[in-house]
This record gives sequence, structure tokens and C-alpha cells, in this order.
Amino acid sequence: MEPLLEVSELTKHFPVKLPIIQRLLSRERHVVHAVDAVSFALQRGEIFGVVGESGCGKTTLGRTVLRLQEPTSGAIGFEGLDITHLKEQDMRPLRRQMQIIFQDPHAALNPAMTIGQSIMDPLLIHGEANEEDAKKAVLDIMTEVGLSPAEELFKKYPADMSGGQKQRAVIARAVILKPKLIVADEPVAMLDMSIRARILELMLQLKEKYGLTYLFITHDLATAKFICDRIAIMYLGKFVEVGDAKAIYREPKHPYTTALLGAVPIPDPDRRRFKTLPSGEVPDAIYPPLGCRFHPRCPVSTPTCGWEARDVIDLLELRALQPDTAAIDEQNFGPISRLRAEGLQLRIPTGQRGIDRVRAHVEKLRGQAPPPMAGAVARTLVEGTDVLVEFQPSQDPGLRAVDGREVRCVLY
Repeated sequence: MEPLLEVSELTKHFPVKLPIIQRLLSRERHVVHAVDAVSFALQRGEIFGVVGESGCGKTTLGRTVLRLQEPTSGAIGFEGLDITHLKEQDMRPLRRQMQIIFQDPHAALNPAMTIGQSIMDPLLIHGEANEEDAKKAVLDIMTEVGLSPAEELFKKYPADMSGGQKQRAVIARAVILKPKLIVADEPVAMLDMSIRARILELMLQLKEKYGLTYLFITHDLATAKFICDRIAIMYLGKFVEVGDAKAIYREPKHPYTTALLGAVPIPDPDRRRFKTLPSGEVPDAIYPPLGCRFHPRCPVSTPTCGWEARDVIDLLELRALQPDTAAIDEQNFGPISRLRAEGLQLRIPTGQRGIDRVRAHVEKLRGQAPPPMAGAVARTLVEGTDVLVEFQPSQDPGLRAVDGREVRCVLY
């Protein structure tokens, strides 16, 4: 069957606002790489999960797919129709077929409207029914999602209801138009653990009854395992592993997926799980790493993963936290701020220290650096009074077919 939703190389960048003087001095255009060249197809009746830590681009992906945000590049196909750059008046008839469940039910409902009015609003906006028929449809869907007694709760305001009731109202509002696609953006993240399972079961029941298709966004691996047919693990704007949910949980391939699953607690004190936790912090999305974006934190990285000059700066900043190594580095290199990282090339001004002294410390530092980073250095040379450290060129490995799934890793 033709996919309900087909996304190809979808990219969404947000421009960074800089002071006017900095904009005049810098010709480079700075953007946040929220979503970078993401592709997937969503079959009818499928629940496709997008899993990743906060800030990886999950919500931006969901909102861009629905054209709530304008894509920077790429293509979005819905039922065979290219909607990538449709004008809003042309998108409007499609809105009833594409709905969203927002993460925060408290902010998703208008506090000045009753629950019944909020759920009824889509029917009236799209001209699906008059007010009398719309109210009857609202009472029916409220009963169906567990908002009972419906007649009484219809007149309640959001402030009078619990978090679980608000989320049920948000789900009812998304379902009342009988859409074909629902983007569920962390639909249970703001709810207590005691009612999460009930909301997920409700979503599954509505899926079976109305033939819904979900793009399910979550950071909770247990939730994704419970509800999703396929999942995509997302890191810093890119998919790193895509495949059947059970297969990925049974045998993760990408080191990031392994780290995520290793961090999930096991409710058995006698069982121990081997953890391979990533080192350091998530890189800046304005300057994403070359090659595999996970490589600076990866415990099994190789010299071909995408090492660059900025990784040396990060290493020196890490060494600067220790007084002994900080003093030695400053004596031989000077302040870190004087070093210039230009793509694959690190420029170290020698000043009064002498070229031989700086080159000797580069070799010493190379011996103390992580082996993959040290092995990625192509050569060290002299240009005028500067010492240059050049890294081997590398490329994003792309998603590769591995045992019935796709993995973005040079290990395969």
C-alpha cells in the first residue's frame, strides 16, 4: 500500500539572532540544526515512534511534518500529495486529516473556554456540523475517552479538572474530526505514572476503532516499547537507528541506542545490566560534529567517525579542569582562546614559545588523547609562525541496512 506519510530529506534550521556588529564582522550564517535530512515512511494504521533525549529535534520534526513550521528543505508527502510548500489556504482542508496531541495539556486548552467548547471548536471551524449536532458528537467522544459524566464535565473549565482529564480532553479534540494521522508529542510526559498506562491504552483503543495512524514522539523508552510498531532513535537532528521496536530493544546496534537502553533501570536488584554511558555533554546544535554526530561521546568510536579540530579544543577545555594539566597546556600553547579551529585544521600560534616546543607538546598531547582522536590526525606541519594539526576528512556514514533495520554507524 502507498504510505500515508512520506518524508524525504526533511530539514529544519532556525536562524540565530546575533548582535549587529557580530553580523557585520562574520559572513557565516549561524543556524540551529534542529532537524537534518530526516527520511521515513509511515504506513496506514502504524505507530511510528521517534525516541531521543530532550533537544534532539523530535518535537520540531512532528510540527514540521504537520506544516505548523515551514521546512527549510526536503519533501513531505501526505496520501501521495506533496504538501511541502502548500499555501495555508490549500493546507486548510487537509488540517482535519492531520491532528496533534500537544505535550502539555495545561497549556493546550484555552482557560477561557469550557472543556466542551474546546472539543467542539474543530467541528465548528471546519464546518463539519452545526452547534446542536456538534454538541452531541462532543458528548459521545467525551464518554468514549472516559470523561464521564459528559454532560457535567462539558461545562467545566480546564482549571477545574485534573491533568489526566485535561489530556483526555486534548485527545478527544484531536480525534473528533476522525483524522487519518495524529502526531502525539509526548502525550503522557506531563502525567502521573498512575494514569499513563490508561492514557496509552485509550490511544490504542481509539486507533483500532477509527483506523488512526500515530507519529508517536517520546523520550521514554518503556512507553515506546509498549505502544510503537517501529521506532527511530534520534540524536542531534538525525536518525541513528530505525527498525522494528522489538528487534531494537532485543539487540540494539548503534552505540547510542545501546547507551539509552543500558540506562533503563531493571526492577530486579539481583540482575545487573552492563552500562556504556556516553561521555561529556550533547554538542552544540549550532555547530554539530562532522561525520557521526555521536562520535565525541561514543565509547566505541574509530578514527574514521568524523574527528575535527574542535574536538582538540574540547579536550583542552576538559584538561583545563585539572590544575596540573591546565598549567602545562598553557605554558606550551598559551590561552585556549588563541587557538583557531577551522574545520579539519587546528591552528596554534607559537609566539615566543618556539615552533619545536609547540610541536613537541602536540605530539605529547596526541599520545594522551583518546586513541580514535589521535588516529584521526593526518599530519602536523608548520606555516609561518603557526603549527597546524590536520585531521583526516570524513563523511556522515548515512543510514545503512543492518539485519532488517537501518543504522547510522561506521561500524557496519
